[in-house]
This record gives sequence, C-alpha cells and structure tokens, in this order.
Amino acid sequence: MNLQELRYFVAVAELRHFGRAAEACNVSQPTLSSQIRKLEDELGVPCWSGPQACGYYAVGSQILVHAQRALAEAGQMEAVARAARDPLVGPLKLGVIPTLALT
Repeated sequence: MNLQELRYFVAVAELRHFGRAAEACNVSQPTLSSQIRKLEDELGVPCWSGPQACGYYAVGSQILVHAQRALAEAGQMEAVARAARDPLVGPLKLGVIPTLALT
C-alpha cells in the first residue's frame, strides 16, 4: 500500500464518483480503479460496493478514516522536512560578552 493509492481512495470517497476522482487526481479512470482494486486486494476486503453505485461498505468507511489520518500525518512529515531544509528556521543562539552591557 502506498500514499498514492490512499489519495485515490480518499478522492473517490470525497467526490463519490470514480470519474470525477480520476480527473481530480489527474489520472485516467481505469488507472484509478485499478489502483483502488490493488489496495482492496492488499487489504483483503472489498471497500466499494461497485463503480456505478460508488458507495462503500462499512469497512470502507473505517478504512477511509485511517487513510485520511495517514495522509494528514504524511503531510506533517513533509512539513517538518521542509522546515528542516530551510537554513533560517530553528533556534538562534546569541552570545554576548559581559563587558558590552556596561557601556
């Protein structure tokens, strides 16, 4: 399972349509469907009741919660890494000699 498959899964859940989700993810509908099918195979359970109905089973709604959380956490990891790459981010230590304060 990878983050892209989870993004596709969440997109279908939010848009409630495989075609619109594929368009939003900038992939073809068959690509999106095959990636979701791959995710279902990996999990060992069907999540969607069918491409026409675009409804998900109870387990699909539970998986959706975890997929959204995983994507949010991945976004936080990317933000931490981005901040660490910025040389101007982080603690600033300043040393001052004591005689400077007397003048």
